[in-house]
Amino acid sequence: MAESGVWPKRSAFSNSLSPMENTLNLPGQAQSSTLSRIHEASAKFQRYKILLRRRWWFLLLTASIGVCVQALRITGRPQEFRSLAKLVAGGQMVANDNYSWREQQADFYGTIIETVESAEMKRRALERVRALNPDLKDSDVEIRVAQTKGSAIFNILATGSEPRYTKIFLDSLLDEFIAFRQNIREQAQGKVLQQFLQEVVNKQKVMEERNDKLTKFSAANNVITINNSNNTAAQFLNNLQSQRETQRTILAELTLALANVDAAMQSRERLLSSGAGAPPVGAVPAAENTPPGGVKSESSPGGMGMTMAEQDYLRTKSKITELRTKLDSLLLQFKAQHPMVQDVTEELATQKALLTSYSQQIQDEMRAQLSDVERRVQVLDAQIVEKEKEALDLGAKLAQYKQLEEDSKAAKLAWEKMFEKVEQFTITANTTADYVAIQERATAAAENVEDWVMPIVVGLVAGIGAGIIILLLFDRLDDRMNSFSEFQALFPGESVLGQVPEQRNRGDVALLRPNDDRHLYAEAFRNVRSSILFKNWQGKPPKTILITSAVPNEGKTTVTSNLAVTMALAGARVLLADCDLRRGGVSELFKLPATPGLSEALRGKLHWRDAVQETSTRNLDLLARGEVFDQTSEMLLSKTAEEMLKEMGEEYDYVIFDSAPVLVADDTASFAPKLDAVLFVVRMSSTMARLSGKALDLLYERQVNIGGELLNRSSSNLKEYTYYNYASYYYAPVKGAAASAEPAAAKS
Repeated sequence: MAESGVWPKRSAFSNSLSPMENTLNLPGQAQSSTLSRIHEASAKFQRYKILLRRRWWFLLLTASIGVCVQALRITGRPQEFRSLAKLVAGGQMVANDNYSWREQQADFYGTIIETVESAEMKRRALERVRALNPDLKDSDVEIRVAQTKGSAIFNILATGSEPRYTKIFLDSLLDEFIAFRQNIREQAQGKVLQQFLQEVVNKQKVMEERNDKLTKFSAANNVITINNSNNTAAQFLNNLQSQRETQRTILAELTLALANVDAAMQSRERLLSSGAGAPPVGAVPAAENTPPGGVKSESSPGGMGMTMAEQDYLRTKSKITELRTKLDSLLLQFKAQHPMVQDVTEELATQKALLTSYSQQIQDEMRAQLSDVERRVQVLDAQIVEKEKEALDLGAKLAQYKQLEEDSKAAKLAWEKMFEKVEQFTITANTTADYVAIQERATAAAENVEDWVMPIVVGLVAGIGAGIIILLLFDRLDDRMNSFSEFQALFPGESVLGQVPEQRNRGDVALLRPNDDRHLYAEAFRNVRSSILFKNWQGKPPKTILITSAVPNEGKTTVTSNLAVTMALAGARVLLADCDLRRGGVSELFKLPATPGLSEALRGKLHWRDAVQETSTRNLDLLARGEVFDQTSEMLLSKTAEEMLKEMGEEYDYVIFDSAPVLVADDTASFAPKLDAVLFVVRMSSTMARLSGKALDLLYERQVNIGGELLNRSSSNLKEYTYYNYASYYYAPVKGAAASAEPAAAKS
C-alpha cells in the first residue's frame, strides 16, 4: 500500500509532455517534435476514419436529400423557351480623333452587360412590345448576357414561357438598347457642345471688353507722342547723368587739391613740363565757368589754361628754386654775413612770403570753385529726379498700352480657337458611329431541354458536403475518444497498459477460459498482465490493485474479472474482490451468490476468509459484494479495511478490487489511496474526455498511485491496434494444410 506523498501528482491534461513521450522516446533521447506532430495527425485521421465508418449512412442520407431536391426542382420547373441574339462591339468611325465620342474602355464590356440586363431596359422593351403588338399577352422573360471568350461578341439569351413573345421581346430589347445608347451619346455630345458655345460667348465678351479698354486708352493718350517723348526724355536724362558724373569728378579733385595745394601745383607743373596744357585743378570748361555777364573773373584761366594766381605761384616757386641754388653757390664762396649772401637771403624770404600769399589766393579760388561745383551738382540732381519721374510716367503709359494691346490680341486668338473647336466638334458629332451594333437578331424561340446530369451531380456533391460539415460540427462538440492515438493526444502524461478489443457478441461477454478461441480478446488481457508484471514500479510491485472508471457502463467489471482470470491462469494466487458495494456484479459473471461478501466483512459480521468463494478457474478466489447498505465510504475508511488489506496481501499474490465509478460515489476516491496501484478503465467511443480528466484529477488529488489506463472496447479494425495485422498468427493450423504451409514457411 502506497504511503501518503510517495506518488507525485500529475495533471490529466498536462501539456508539459509530448503525446509520444511514453512510447517513442528512448532513454536519454531528446523529445521529437516531428514525431509528436505525426502522432497528433494520426489521431485526427483515426478519429475521422472511425466517424466515417460509423456515420456513413448519414452521408448517404444527405446525398440522397440533395439529389431529391435537385430532381424535384427540375421536374417542377415550368416549360421554357429560349431565343438567342448577338451584339458586337466594333471599331469607331470618326472624322477627327481629337473630338470623338469615346467609351470608358476599362469597364466597357461590363457596362454593356449590366445595361442590357437592367430593369430599365426590360421596362422599355415591355412598353415597346405592348405598343407594337397589342394582341400579345404579357409574359415574364429572363435575360442573360454572356461575352464570348476572347472576342467582343455578346450573346443575349432570353428565356420565357411563350416562344413568340420571347422572340419579339428580345428584338424589342435590342432596339431599345441601341436607341438608349444613341440617346446617351447625343445627350453627352449636346452637353459638350453647349459648354463649348457658352465658352465661345464668354471669350467673345472678354475680347470685346479688352478692345474697348484699348480704344479708350488710345483716345485719351497720343501713343505716337508718348513714344517720341519717352525717347527724348531718355536721351536728356542720360546727358544730365553724364554731366553730374563730370561735376562729381571735379568736386573730388578740388577736395584733394585743397588738402595739399603744393602737391597739386607740383602736379600741374609736371603737366606743363610734359607739354600738356591742362586746365587748372578743379577748373570747369570755359562755357560753364563764364558768368552770366560774360566777363572773366580774376581766377579765370589765363595763359596756358592756368589762373593768374597759379601762374604767379609757379613763377615764384621757380624764382625761389633759383635763389636757393644761388645761395648755395655763394655760401660755398662767402660767409653768411657777406653782403651778397645777405641780399640773396632777403630776396629768398621775400619770394617765400609771396609764395605763401599766392598759395592762399589759390586756396580761396579753389574754395569758390568747390562751392560752385557743389551748387551745379545739386541743380543736376534736381533735374535728374524730375526727368526720371517724367520718364517713368511715360514708360508706364507706354507699358500699359502694350499690355492692353497684347490682351486684346490674346482674347481674339482664344475666341478664334474656341470657335474653331465648336465647328470641328459639330462635324465630328455628325460623323461618329457607335461602338456597339446588332450582329444577329433574335432567333426563333426553341424549347429548353434541361440537362439532368449536372444538377444531379451538384445535388449529390452538395448533399455530401453538407453531411460532412454537419458531421464535423457534431464531432467538434463530441469529446469522446475513439482510438489509442486520440487518447494519447488528449492525455499525454498517462501510460496505457493495454487495449481490450471490442466484442460484437449480443448479450454479456463471457469470461475468459483456458484455450479460449477469442484469441485477440485473450491476448489483450495477457498483454495487460505482462504490463503489470514488468512495469517499473520503482522497486515495489503492487499486490493490491483497484480497477475503476469515470462513469458506469464502461466495462470495468468485465475487464476486472478477465484480468483476474488471466493472472490466475499464469499461476498466481489471485483474490478478486467486488468493492462496488452499491451495484457490484462480479458474482453474476462467475454465477456465484452475492452474499455473504465484503460488506459483511467490513461490518464485522464475519471474517473475510469465511466469505471467500472458489471459482471454476484454478488459483482464483472470489470475495463477492455482499449485502447492499449505506455509508460504504465510512466502512472503506475504517481500520478494519486496512487490516483486511494487509491480511489479503499476505495470503495472495494479487488482490484485485472491482470498485464503483469515481464520479458516481466517493467510495473509490476514499479507498484507492490505501492500495498499491489503481488501473483506470476508459471505454473507447463512449467515455467523454472531460469526465475522464475530471476523474483522474480527483484521484491524483487523493494521492492515488495510478498505474495506467486500460482502453476497453478498442476497434480491432484500426491498423494502430496492436494485433490487427497478426490475427491469423493465433489460430492453430488446420489438418491437411501442413504440407501446403511448408513452402510458405520457406518463403517467409
